[in-house]
Amino acid sequence: MKFSVFYVLETPDRDFRRAYDEMLAQVEIAEELGFHEVWLAEHHGSDYGSMPSPQIAAAAIAERTERMRIGIAVSNLTFNWPVRIAEDYAMVDVLSGGRLDLGVGRGYQPHEFRAMGAQDRRDVSREVFAEALQIISGLWTKPVGEPYTFIGKHFQIVEADCRPGVLQRPAPPIYIASISPETFDLLADDGHDLLVTPTLMTLPELNGFVVRTKRALLDHGCEPTAIDFPMNWQIHLARDEQTAVERAREPLRWYFDTVMSAIPQGSDAVGYERYAELAASAGEGAMSLDGLREGGVCYLGDPAGLVREIEILREETGLDHLICWMKFGGMAHEHVVESMELLAEHVMPVFADAPALLPRSLRDHTPKSHGNSIFDDLSTAELLDLESHQEGEHHELSRR
Repeated sequence: MKFSVFYVLETPDRDFRRAYDEMLAQVEIAEELGFHEVWLAEHHGSDYGSMPSPQIAAAAIAERTERMRIGIAVSNLTFNWPVRIAEDYAMVDVLSGGRLDLGVGRGYQPHEFRAMGAQDRRDVSREVFAEALQIISGLWTKPVGEPYTFIGKHFQIVEADCRPGVLQRPAPPIYIASISPETFDLLADDGHDLLVTPTLMTLPELNGFVVRTKRALLDHGCEPTAIDFPMNWQIHLARDEQTAVERAREPLRWYFDTVMSAIPQGSDAVGYERYAELAASAGEGAMSLDGLREGGVCYLGDPAGLVREIEILREETGLDHLICWMKFGGMAHEHVVESMELLAEHVMPVFADAPALLPRSLRDHTPKSHGNSIFDDLSTAELLDLESHQEGEHHELSRR
């Protein structure tokens, strides 16, 4: 099983130099502790995130590390020209010695679309995303020096090349970030990996989503254990639960106040209905510290408790890669480092040799024939039965 770290790099006090210095120091510590990877998020123009160009941070990390993989979670494909994205991250792959994993998404915060001059792309962001992804993949997988042409609805690329070529062949792994079945279809169609997080939903909801996806992949003749499904989870560890909760209380309050104010709603929610639904369903109680913990949105506690949670998740969903979001909402540097050290000392060794697993509910599953979508074969009754099964299996998580 793999353990990684993650940075949106929220900076409540707007001391950006300190924030960057602390992130780079923590990444170096993470490599020494044995973490598998660091993941970096792209955001623009607000306190929510301070990495408008994660490719720059990735290049800096490449020079400070030797072993850790460097993941992007995510590069926003609706804000940038896809040839430029392909070039920038090809440079990161080369500079890092072939350690890049590129996560991609289409963005969701309305103010970012306005700030980046992409407001006219919001209603067609799925189409723009799909074309940009095809272009990046095409530029990376073709031989260097061979011209690449793509004529689509939103992009017209004529005889382009990507210099440098990527070091990993045929291309660096590509991860899709999604909370919707429409994007999950790309898993079956193109074999991409998937990034998931319970930040905007409860953990039982997310896990039901993951299990349905893996079930549908089996029906498509795909082996789910061959696809990386890292789950990004806000975690703070301390020697005892009370200390962990008190340290995380204010950073979590700040984070969820900030993210909920950025969720598209009303006329801004066209094409982002799932985000609006999640925001509407998250009442004041759900966003309280008790509500976040009861919903499994975060884990705050001691290492032994986290070991128990991971054991449940491995059985229920086949969790094999946990991205630990430990620097959230301005969490103090020394507390982040202590949390990382506790995880590396007491949690990672427990799962060091843990094999990849299918979710328990799928181990006797007989694949069915498939339709056009990876969810076409699941009837409404089957989906409801599976969701109910997942809710029942998460009784321990939901009581937290």
